[in-house]
Amino acid sequence: MAKEPFTVAAYQAAVARIHKENAAEILKAYLVNKDGEVEKVATMLASDSFTGLSTWRWIDASARTGGKPVYRYYYERLRPKMTPEFAGATANLAGGVTRGGSVAAAPPPPKGAVHSAEIEYALGNLATNKVYAWEPADCQVSKTMQEYFANFIKTGNPNGKGLPKWSTLQDGKVMHLDVKSEARPDQNRSRYELLDELLR
Repeated sequence: MAKEPFTVAAYQAAVARIHKENAAEILKAYLVNKDGEVEKVATMLASDSFTGLSTWRWIDASARTGGKPVYRYYYERLRPKMTPEFAGATANLAGGVTRGGSVAAAPPPPKGAVHSAEIEYALGNLATNKVYAWEPADCQVSKTMQEYFANFIKTGNPNGKGLPKWSTLQDGKVMHLDVKSEARPDQNRSRYELLDELLR
């Protein structure tokens, strides 16, 4: 959207400009009905076009031809509030912070889990990051992820005692990792299949 407002008209114009003859099909798959939906849907389209599609192609090919189970996850845990020492700082999209804001100014609320946020959870090193005021729920998510990853490294299967069942992608499910982690049906496949067809 660049600096365009998050309106339906601006979104439709941006998709038409970028995707040209494929715009109608993309607007149908990434449908917005009102201005309040534009930011979320435009972000989904940008994310899918940037890294989502290429990652999906790789995962889908592995699931179809690799002869091994494929376990896919979607990370959802939002980082907690920043510690007082970082008041006025802004969290960057891919980690780190930008200082220089007003101490009195509250940072904008997060719109979702940012790129790379899951790394410190999976590696169990939340305590080394002094920017965020980690909560017990964050430690729970970290513990769950560490157990899944350790199981997978040891056995090729992330499942283990006391963990929610992580179904394979071949079963049409994706593990959503958060305080309540659960495998859910893959809701994005049709979008990726469309982009795969149109953007080759």
